[in-house]
Amino acid sequence: MIIEKATSLDLEGICQIDSSVIGNDSRKEYLSESIEKETCIIARMDGKPVGFAVFDTSFYDNCFIWLVIVLPQFRRKGAASGLIQYVEKNCPTSKLFTSTNESNVTMQKVCESLGFVRSGVIENLDEGDPEWVYFKPIS
Repeated sequence: MIIEKATSLDLEGICQIDSSVIGNDSRKEYLSESIEKETCIIARMDGKPVGFAVFDTSFYDNCFIWLVIVLPQFRRKGAASGLIQYVEKNCPTSKLFTSTNESNVTMQKVCESLGFVRSGVIENLDEGDPEWVYFKPIS
């Protein structure tokens, strides 16, 4: 698996992954801007895009991973962990945060396996499915 910064040439593949997972292309402009800002990374297997992540430092001046999206057929093959570890290795702040819904037990396990700890809960983002915030100190 190769994980690297996404480029404008990756936009179409990233948008296809995103729309296949969430069911629409509503984040195309956001993803394009993230690629331009170099805050989007891509995971490839055999040269094909299988997942991506978006991060930045707008969360109280700390690095936050906003999205980790992996095609269903490539899950449980290390793509999500690899994307998160890439951000961790390149994290420009001493604290790294991410979040996931209470219902997303798989992502909770990924976070915990990578040394993240629960740091709080945000209610009312998704009706009846609180968002759990995770934290990891960066040395």
